[in-house]
Amino acid sequence: MTTLIIKSDSDKKTRLLIELAEELGLSASAKDFEELNINAMVKGIGRKATDEQLTAYLSKGSDAEPINLETAFSKYSDKK
Repeated sequence: MTTLIIKSDSDKKTRLLIELAEELGLSASAKDFEELNINAMVKGIGRKATDEQLTAYLSKGSDAEPINLETAFSKYSDKK
C-alpha cells in the first residue's frame, strides 16, 4: 500500500482531490497535518515521519547542509 500526503491550504482543492481519488477507486481522507515539533517527536504523531520532515526538523535553526546517513555512519558500517 502507498500513502500519499498532499499539503493544501485550499478547502476547494482538497475536496476536488478527494473526489478524484474516489472516482479512481482509491480511499482518501483529509486530516490536519501535524508538523514535527518537540511534542510530536516525544509523543509521536500517529504515523511514521517522512524523511523530508525529519531532515527539516533536525536541521531547523542550523545553516549546516544535512549529510546522507550512509555517509555519516560509513566508518562504522565497514567494521565487522
